[in-house]
Amino acid sequence: MTKHDYQKLVEEIRKHDRLYYVENKPHISDYEYDQLYKKLEKMEAEHPDWVTPSSPTQRVGDPLRKGFKQQSHESPMMSLANTYSKEEVEDFIGRVHKLLEKKDVPLFAELKMDGVAVSVRYEKGIYTRALTRGDGVKGDDITANMKTILAVPLELTGSHIPDVLEVRGEVFMPHAAFQKQNEEKEEAGEEVWANPRNAAAGSLKLLDPQEVSKRGLSAVFYGLSEMKHPPVETQEEIHEYLKKHGLPVFAHEHRKLCHEIDDIMEFAHKIEKKRDGLPFDIDGIVLKVNTLKYQPMMGATGKSPRWAVAYKFAPEQATTRIREITVQVGRTGVLTPVAELEPVFLAGSTIARATLHNQEEVERKDIREGDWVTIEKGGDVIPKVVSVDKKRRPHGAHPWKMPSKCPVCGTHVVHSKEEVAVRCPNTKGCEEQKIRRFAYFASKDAMDINHLGEKVVEQLVKKGLVDRLSDLYRLTAKDLEKLEGFKEKSIHNLLTAIDASRRSSLSRLIMALGIRYVGEETAELLAGEAGSIEALMMMKEEDLLGIEGVGEKMASAIAAYFADKENVNEIQSLLDVGVQPAAPKKIVLRGHAFEGKIFVLTGTLQNYSRDQATELIKERGGKVTGSVSKKTDYVLVGEEAGSKLDKAKELGIRLLEEKEFEKLL
Repeated sequence: MTKHDYQKLVEEIRKHDRLYYVENKPHISDYEYDQLYKKLEKMEAEHPDWVTPSSPTQRVGDPLRKGFKQQSHESPMMSLANTYSKEEVEDFIGRVHKLLEKKDVPLFAELKMDGVAVSVRYEKGIYTRALTRGDGVKGDDITANMKTILAVPLELTGSHIPDVLEVRGEVFMPHAAFQKQNEEKEEAGEEVWANPRNAAAGSLKLLDPQEVSKRGLSAVFYGLSEMKHPPVETQEEIHEYLKKHGLPVFAHEHRKLCHEIDDIMEFAHKIEKKRDGLPFDIDGIVLKVNTLKYQPMMGATGKSPRWAVAYKFAPEQATTRIREITVQVGRTGVLTPVAELEPVFLAGSTIARATLHNQEEVERKDIREGDWVTIEKGGDVIPKVVSVDKKRRPHGAHPWKMPSKCPVCGTHVVHSKEEVAVRCPNTKGCEEQKIRRFAYFASKDAMDINHLGEKVVEQLVKKGLVDRLSDLYRLTAKDLEKLEGFKEKSIHNLLTAIDASRRSSLSRLIMALGIRYVGEETAELLAGEAGSIEALMMMKEEDLLGIEGVGEKMASAIAAYFADKENVNEIQSLLDVGVQPAAPKKIVLRGHAFEGKIFVLTGTLQNYSRDQATELIKERGGKVTGSVSKKTDYVLVGEEAGSKLDKAKELGIRLLEEKEFEKLL
């Protein structure tokens, strides 16, 4: 091993740091990165005279981001050293015992979130500032963006609130939000997020807090910044202390006080088994010396505290072969390459397909038909190809190229310089686009037509029973008899569901039209501003830009959609067949007991869905929020109520059971 090899490794890791932290486009897994980092540490230990100031080992955290003001941390935000085996954990315990000259030193174990480390400050109980870890000494000021995360209280609750409380925690994107974001990005022809961690990081670095609020981010807190007189004595007590003040913390089953190595490994194995079922990403557990007064006594290395370590789980992966690479055509014409795999069991399910996202991704990883590949579930949700075993590549395997023509309709594809996507421009005549548009129109977030899934839509389109969206409302029992598996009951159910959708809300209809960049929240926003589909069609681009929350790209896309005569004619056809979208409901009961009151809902109601209860409250002038605070007036309690109920009781907020709620209605 030469100094030149060392310098090459430094450059390689710096490149991966930039891809991960700045561009949010990692090219290798966390495990692969950690192995490179360990190799670098070993080289520097053996050759300390080689160490350069630009080495990744000489920094603490993530690079700072241009466009954000930087602020100094009250105390450094350090990153943790990693362990991967029982033996390495035992080595850590041995170092703890040696440094403290004690044998009985309990360790506190908790989840290791795979998110973005943040520090949040409260002064006299009021939220005042939030910083990313940054380089560990200074962080990016993300105060405005963190404010949009509903899990982060803007005012602390409970008694004996300190004058200043600075807490450490993690911002993350739950799997459901991650999947939704990627689906929207793929349909829009944008590059998808590699994993929820990068999606969270990218979202926090948006310059527009309105956009951040749409990303579905959440947060959890687990630490205190350095305090002269901490109100607690152990890491175990920190969780209850933060919870008392209204901050989200780990659930009881996700933390444990451990007295010996067997306790630690038992907890680690239990969490690893539950990992697939968690609604968010973790990549291991964290071990901390439980007694807080011992922690500063142990000090830190240049990068990590000596009193804590991460025990990381190996990513769940499987090896299989790509039978072929097919191309999927989306409702907006985007062509997406898909790896058709020899089925393999991974993380609780059998995987037979994995998205390859786009031509650039295929070229970067040099993925070919017949290749043996390692796959894992991105964010433990979406199967993805991690790497190719080129040693096992079959002779004669050729690089894959995106077809020059649409595989469905044969139209020449187009590749705009403004996006990574390749599209089929035949929006009206491409059968696959038509199937996807109908399926999207009928989906739960759009017109919500039960019994009209993609397989039924495919039959309707291929048999020529529907061509335009309005044709759905012209279907008869005689038409549906032609569908495979459709008998009297299924025919009745589908026709009833289609008929019921004629009276869907205006926001659902706007969503169902599939206008580029328009999601659920924007559809509701447009419905509230326009009041009718006719009024929305008449809005000019400058009118749309005047709506708070609608940016230039979105306004341009909406205006372009309604400038297309075919789209306008289709909407008119929908109205002609009896689609009568309900305008947004205004307050119908002035002076009602709910007017001006703030509600929080928790648990499951017997007679109302959460959306229905929310709508009833809004109609009466009330407001529904996601978290309990001193400003909350009522908490509506259903069965299996969660932690919001405990918080409401602690704050003395009035609780409403369903019967009392109905009386007040």
